[in-house]
Amino acid sequence: MTSLRVWVAFGLLSLAWGSSYLFIRIGVEHLSPLALVALRLVIGAAALSVFVALRRHRVQLSRRVLALTAVVATTNTCVPFLLITWGEETVPSGLASVLNSTVPIFSLVIAGAVLHDEPITLPRLGGVAIGFAGVLLLLSRDLSHGAIRWSALASQGAIVLASLCYAVSAVFTRKTLRGVPSMTISLCTLCIAAAETLLLSLIFSPPPLTTMNPSALFAVVWLGVLGSALAYLFYFFIIENWGAARTTLVTYVLPVVGLSLGAIFLGETVDWRILAGSALVIAGIVLANLVQRRKARAEPAAGAARRGVSAPRSSPGE
Repeated sequence: MTSLRVWVAFGLLSLAWGSSYLFIRIGVEHLSPLALVALRLVIGAAALSVFVALRRHRVQLSRRVLALTAVVATTNTCVPFLLITWGEETVPSGLASVLNSTVPIFSLVIAGAVLHDEPITLPRLGGVAIGFAGVLLLLSRDLSHGAIRWSALASQGAIVLASLCYAVSAVFTRKTLRGVPSMTISLCTLCIAAAETLLLSLIFSPPPLTTMNPSALFAVVWLGVLGSALAYLFYFFIIENWGAARTTLVTYVLPVVGLSLGAIFLGETVDWRILAGSALVIAGIVLANLVQRRKARAEPAAGAARRGVSAPRSSPGE
């Protein structure tokens, strides 16, 4: 059943984060990037705190874990959220989702160099290559319509830099916070990041709470509850079970969701590039996961054979 739960979490995380680009784009039309991120994280931290209280989850933190989660809060939440939100002031939401899908490229190299249990293999590289080909095909839609302009290079570069932050943070979490409950990491990460951004917002760009547009308010709530609180629960749960490199493959699905929502709500045309690109993205994810699953099953069997005993069979739910 654990495998099924991880796949469900993967699908929900893809939808939550994939839709975030649309609502960020809506939010920055009425709020500054700093105010939007601060409100989003405050709502997210509050929602997750309520969920943790209802679950009666006991948060136990040592000084070491608290310091490590503070690093994760900054590198995986505060900085990349600000970069992406600032970038989407000029970059369309669909293109932002495509640019953010470069996370697995960074993560593959970093995880392979740092983590012994996540080596860079040819099959894994093949899965990444296929997925990245799908991303390029999706990106070609905007290229053909002249969406990429040199004047927007800084904004696009900010989103790619956010991808690097996500990749570094995923590997850092996997290496330093193993054994810490995902709910504890999620709650501490959101609370610390919310405090950081709220302080910055109050100093430089206070949120206009009394004059907020209804669409901006809806976007903030959506981003806080679904795009932050629930998404982070899914994210760290998947890292615990799949590892850093495979978890960041979720970013391959984001262009599919982001561009599809753009077509539905912004009237963008769904052409053959979306269909073909989506197929390549999904194929890359499936290949990477099938390779990892076969390897995981083969290792216990090989070890048991060396010891002269039979390997235990997987349960039907795995």
